[in-house]
Amino acid sequence: MRLIFERPSQEEYEAGTVFCVGRNYVEHAEELGNEVPQDPIIFTKPYNAIRHGSYNIIEYPPRTKEFHFEGELVLLLRGGGRNIHAYSAADVIAGYGVGLDLTMRDFQTEAKRKGLPWTVAKGFDGAAQISHFIPFESAPPFEELGFSLWVNGELRQRASTNQMIFSPEMLMPFISKFFSVRPGDLLFTGTPRGTGPLAVEDKIIMQLHTSNPDEILLDFHAQVTEWG
Repeated sequence: MRLIFERPSQEEYEAGTVFCVGRNYVEHAEELGNEVPQDPIIFTKPYNAIRHGSYNIIEYPPRTKEFHFEGELVLLLRGGGRNIHAYSAADVIAGYGVGLDLTMRDFQTEAKRKGLPWTVAKGFDGAAQISHFIPFESAPPFEELGFSLWVNGELRQRASTNQMIFSPEMLMPFISKFFSVRPGDLLFTGTPRGTGPLAVEDKIIMQLHTSNPDEILLDFHAQVTEWG
């Protein structure tokens, strides 16, 4: 899958590994009754989970009764290989977007209770919904970014990057200790408080903006439909 930029860019990337950060906002960890982590919590989603565009369809997965959205800022990575330490953000980050880490919460809760993997809960088809990207070179600095999410016109999540526990400067060295980071890899940077359930026909709007929500950088739309 070729990843598309919202604004012209001479670079092209094919989607790679989807890295996700768990519990990267204190209030979200607390709302789920989880401890605030001392080290980043990293999990991945398979390629089949990716859906990419400005207007996406979300299929409500089978068997779950608790289908939840988690809005996140997403980084498109240029690569960097293994053991990335001191680096310039421009060398590692190709673009910024927003996305949905979709979760079958009942499946995840049961898996955690039994000490089993979350793969089904987090990796089903369409579980990683991603907007187009703004090229790094034309975006504000990471520290000045934020995003907002509405469900059916109701504001449900709003966050700024300065609320994150682990910044990219902390995440990339940790991730690259264990994984080789390649061009086209994606980093979901974690979700703030306000996650919740979705139903068929729900409409989602996300906006990437500066720390001022009125300074909009890109829009992302999605609608929930029946599983095909």
